[in-house]
Amino acid sequence: MCILSASGLRKSQRFHRILLSLLLTLLWSLIGCGGGGSSSVSTGTTPPPTTPPASSNGIPASFFALNNVNPGDNPATDGMSYGAVGHPIKLAWPYIETARGVFDFSFYDQYVAIAPREGTNGNVAVMDLTLGMTPSWAVTDQSTCRSAPDGTVLCQAPPDNIADWQAFITALVGHYNGTTQPYIKYYEIWNEWNVVDATNGFWTGTIPQLVALEQAACTIIHAQALNSSFVLTPSTVGSATSATDQAPQQLQQLFGAGGNACIDGVSFHGNLGLMSLNPYPLPGKGCQQSGCNGTIVQIADSYRQVMTQSGFAATVPLLDTEGGFESANITDPDQRAAWLAQFYALQSGLFNSDGLQWVSWFTWGAPGVAGNIETSSQTPDTAGVAYNQLYNWLVGRVTAPCAQSGTIWTCTLTGSSNYQAEIIWDDSQTCNNGTCTTSPQPAPSGFTDARDLAGNPVTITNGTVPVGLKPIIVEN
Repeated sequence: MCILSASGLRKSQRFHRILLSLLLTLLWSLIGCGGGGSSSVSTGTTPPPTTPPASSNGIPASFFALNNVNPGDNPATDGMSYGAVGHPIKLAWPYIETARGVFDFSFYDQYVAIAPREGTNGNVAVMDLTLGMTPSWAVTDQSTCRSAPDGTVLCQAPPDNIADWQAFITALVGHYNGTTQPYIKYYEIWNEWNVVDATNGFWTGTIPQLVALEQAACTIIHAQALNSSFVLTPSTVGSATSATDQAPQQLQQLFGAGGNACIDGVSFHGNLGLMSLNPYPLPGKGCQQSGCNGTIVQIADSYRQVMTQSGFAATVPLLDTEGGFESANITDPDQRAAWLAQFYALQSGLFNSDGLQWVSWFTWGAPGVAGNIETSSQTPDTAGVAYNQLYNWLVGRVTAPCAQSGTIWTCTLTGSSNYQAEIIWDDSQTCNNGTCTTSPQPAPSGFTDARDLAGNPVTITNGTVPVGLKPIIVEN
């Protein structure tokens, strides 16, 4: 066994980073844009010790992320309580590097400006930035390219030359350097890489090519922003009722090709199914027909199981970087509030058991878009108010996986000064046109207070509370 001094270790790490960068460039020239076969890149099976540790303490504010379509519409000034900025809908590379070597960071600087901060003197913007698709100038074959509504051309193919990607990552972390601009906490390599859709997909390259991009980004980001910026896998989405289902198995293939070698966290999108599903499934119920992805607990559990099978430590975080009711079918305000509250309550129960550290709601700042929780007057709508209430209920509390008994769900919370609470709802109840049905359920002994999703008190009568589709909290 060779034991290095601290300075020797740093020199060794720098040497290996340089060596890895050279190897990645060589590999890219070998696998090209049309091939790759079964080739893979791997520097090991265990991610480096740069991962921010999962906590067995209470839910942090950063658990509550919020995707925001318009950075000029600051949720904080509009009455929202949140702890992180979810990834902008504009994927970074094509919008930042508008031509080879020409960079415009101004749009993303606006997100950094409104993001919550952590780190030394607030030098880390708590946000997620998704990097891929490929700009059109970086690919010769334009057959996978499409124009966004603003005219920007985005391509599903990988770049012809990995050096273009390396130059972009170097410029990106050089700009968000913790001094002239804050570090960005999370860089998500690619968006929904496993979606196969020639018209609306995001990636048509091979898995080895995607791994090469991931490892190239890791090398540069870990060298320039070690322990301040962290690298997430490309986001995975799709059917995930168990670890053997399609989407988790695709993630397993990514890991098997070396995609588990350097990343700091695993990203998935918590979409329960296709937008066309009617009715759209509740987070804890899921559905069985074609287009269903599973319950939100099944989805998160499946990805964590694949992480464990691939050698990840329990401290490596899992992040739901985009989720919500991806359907305009949920239009009733009370139903929307109930859905969002269940979505967050269920995932909060996985904070410790699955290391689920981040849940980003889609979306804010997009009137007319499914899932938008902002009114036309730029204030939280009924679902937005529910988001704020869940933030107030959960931040700082220690959670456990939610329990189901028939149609009744219960999520237990504990906190300082012997605080105890339960979040309760009943999946069998309904809400329609301002009227929500309830059933009386026993309140735990010694619990004296209850509140609803608007923050209003709920009366405990003869030891029971009215429980409906919209979760309530009962406290001691």
